[in-house]
Parts: sequence; C-alpha cells; structure tokens
Amino acid sequence: MKRRVALFGLAALAAAAGAGADEAALKAAARATLDKNAAAVITVRLTLKTRVVFQGREANTSESTMEIAGTLISAAGLTVVSDVTSNPSGLFPRRPDGPKVETETTDVKLVLRDGKELPARFVLRDTDLDLAFLLPDEKGLSLPFVGFEKGPVPEPLDDLVFLYAMGKTLNREVAVMVAKVRAVVRKPRTFIVADFMTGLQALGCPVFNEGGRAVGLVVVRRAAVTPTPGGSLRDMLDVMAPVVLTADDVQRVAAQTASLPPQPSGAK
Repeated sequence: MKRRVALFGLAALAAAAGAGADEAALKAAARATLDKNAAAVITVRLTLKTRVVFQGREANTSESTMEIAGTLISAAGLTVVSDVTSNPSGLFPRRPDGPKVETETTDVKLVLRDGKELPARFVLRDTDLDLAFLLPDEKGLSLPFVGFEKGPVPEPLDDLVFLYAMGKTLNREVAVMVAKVRAVVRKPRTFIVADFMTGLQALGCPVFNEGGRAVGLVVVRRAAVTPTPGGSLRDMLDVMAPVVLTADDVQRVAAQTASLPPQPSGAK
C-alpha cells in the first residue's frame, strides 16, 4: 500500500513538473512574440466630429480627440484598426425612426513606438467585419509590421498570445496576455472566441499562436438588431462581442487597398 502511494506521489510530482515546464515554455514564447512584434502595435490619434440630427433638426454637435490601437501590416505603413473604435457611434444598429448620427474624422496621425507621428488617412472600411485601414501620407517608409497569412485556425483550449497598446497614461506600452480559445465559430464566418475582457482591451491588435504566427486580429462582432430593454444579459453582451478575425480574412480585405483610391475622411 505504501509503495502504491509513493508511486502515485511520484506520478503527481512528474505531472506538476511537466505542467511547470509547459508554462515556462509558453511564457518564453509569449515574451519572444512581444519582443518581435511590439513595434508594429501602434496608436492612432484622430479627431472625431459628431453631428446628431433628429426629426430634421440638429440636436447636438461635438468634437473630440481620441486615441485607438492599430496594427502595422506593411512596411509602407498600412495600418488596420477596429472600425468601431474609430467611430463608436457605429456600434449600435440605427433605427429608421431614431436620430441620425453623422461623423467625420480629421487630423489622423499614426503614433509610432518611438514617438514619431505620421499624418495618415483612411483608405478602406469594412463595417461588416469591423475593419478600417489607414495609410500614412509619407512615402518610402520601411516600418516593422505583422504579417497576416492564411494558416490553420486554432482549436478550443489552444493558447493564444494577445498584444495590445495601452493608453497614454501608461506611456502607450505594449501589453501581452495569454488566453485560451473558448470557442471557434464557423458560420457565417470563422471567428475565434477567447477571453472577453482581454478582447475588449485588444481591439484592433494582433493575436498569435504559441509558435509566434499571427492567427488574426481582434474585432467586434456586432448584434444584427438592438436588444430589447427586457432582454437577457447574454443579449446585452452580444451587442459587442470581441472576437478574433482570422489572418486569412484580414489579409484578403487588406489586399483590396492596393487598387482603391483614398476614402474621404468622413466616417459614416
């Protein structure tokens, strides 16, 4: 009996040692991913002008400057952000009888990790996928970037490495978090679902697997309709569910920017 207990104890110790080694390896991989890609996770500063019209009358006009996170995806400075973060009024579906919100973005700048600021412009928006792309006005740049290429989609309980830029108060440092895949949504499009709070902080930022390959970008999956006041908590959470859009989809939409003229600065 004592021998059996001793064997069980040794097995438990071996399992714990193996788990500790796996955790250490994951930490090392996450730090390596941070070191390699932090320079490509930047801040986008923009001024947003908002005009609210209700029943044919202007109800309110405001202007504010804000900072959002973005990811450099080409050496020329092509940057992708979550469209919702650049135009928060677009988060909620519009009602035919409700107020009309008109927005315009101006004074857009890419704030690089070294503090350099590059004037930029929006060149493409895909509101369905919550993607918006910007290009700097300056030509001939050679910037660090994250490469998004088609690859295997992570499975439930796989480890993911999130990178995201924190706010100005925290010196815009790039944070790193490790989270597990909670679910993979296959229809109507493939989305990877991970930790909710980490996803909210990482909107517009890249996600990697434990091998350091970019597997996607964090975006908002929006509800098709506004939940009713008597709806459930799950209905409310569905209004803005952070998900990881696959690298393949990000790259496919980004490829469209090569043949498009610049968009006007107004964001509808």
